[in-house]
Amino acid sequence: MDPRHIWTTRDVALKVHSSFRVIGLFCHGFLAGYAVWNIIVVYVLAGEQMTTLANLLQQYHSLAYPAQSLLYLLLAISTVSAFDRVNLAKTSMALRGFLTLDPVALASFLYFIALILSLSQQMTSDRINLYLTANETLWPPGSEQQILRPWIAVNLVVALLVGVAWAVISTRPDIDYTEEFLMTMEVEGYPRGEENQDIPA
Repeated sequence: MDPRHIWTTRDVALKVHSSFRVIGLFCHGFLAGYAVWNIIVVYVLAGEQMTTLANLLQQYHSLAYPAQSLLYLLLAISTVSAFDRVNLAKTSMALRGFLTLDPVALASFLYFIALILSLSQQMTSDRINLYLTANETLWPPGSEQQILRPWIAVNLVVALLVGVAWAVISTRPDIDYTEEFLMTMEVEGYPRGEENQDIPA
C-alpha cells in the first residue's frame, strides 16, 4: 500500500489551512473595500465639516447594526487569517517577525488593532441604532457632535488600518509560515524520511 494515498492528520491540516487561506484572502480584499465604502457613506451623510450629523443619524441608524456586524465578522476572519500565517506555534519566530516588521506579522498587528478599535465603539453603534426610539438619556439635546465625532474618527482609522493591512498582504500573498511548518512536521507513524517508502501489506 502506498502511504501517499493515506490521509494523515498533517494532510487534513494542510487542506483545511489552504482552504481557510483562500477564504481569508477574499475577506481581506472585501473588508478593505467595505471599510472604505462605509466611511465614505458616513462622511457624505455627515455633510461638510460635519454640519448635518442629525441627517447622518436619521439615515444611518437602520444600517448601524448590520453594517457594524458585517465589519466585525470580516475583521475577525481577517485577523485570524493573518495570524494563521504567522505560525504562533514557533514563539521565537513569531516574535522575530513582529520585531522585524515582517509583512505577515505587520498585517496581523494592524488587523488586531482595527478589531479592538471597532469593538471600542460598540456602545456608540448601539446608540445610533436606537436613535429614533431613544430618550434623552441616550441622546441628550446637542450631544451629536460629542458622541459622533470620535465614532467617525475611529471608523476612519479602521478603514486606513485595514487598507494598509490588505496592501501588505496582497503584495506577498504567498508568505505562510504556518504552512511551511506543517509541511516539515513529522506525523506519528510516518516520519518524513519514510513517507515515500512502501509499507508491507
